[in-house]
Amino acid sequence: MATFTSDAISGNSAFQNFPQGNLGVRVANYSIGAALAANDIIQMCDVFAGETVYGVMLTAPDLDTGGSPAIVLDVGYGGAAASLIDGSTIGQAGGTASSLAIGNATHGSTATAPAAFAADDTIDVTVQVAPATGATSGTLTMYLIVG
Repeated sequence: MATFTSDAISGNSAFQNFPQGNLGVRVANYSIGAALAANDIIQMCDVFAGETVYGVMLTAPDLDTGGSPAIVLDVGYGGAAASLIDGSTIGQAGGTASSLAIGNATHGSTATAPAAFAADDTIDVTVQVAPATGATSGTLTMYLIVG
């Protein structure tokens, strides 16, 4: 298991939602340089104390090039790794999953948004099930709606 960081975490970029009540979208990309493994965590976007996450969209390329792809992804945060997107299979052929389509099992959404944060954290992608044959390149993109 490893923990990786996206360009948004590495660059410490953030939308400042002032005055209160504005919503913003943080966009983060993570370029895959090696096959992902079970329990890998990719820290995609910062979330700061006092902010609320209203939704997330994750776009993934084909991350499992095997004949019987197996990779399953979760999106969440510390202590709630699958709270925004749970059990998404988008990495098996490429696609988009969203917490905005609450209850849409096809996209793996069991969203608990909005989620208010009392402390700084990150929104993460966790590899719940390893790929049968992991791709060694491609880019994950996250759109985080925050206020």
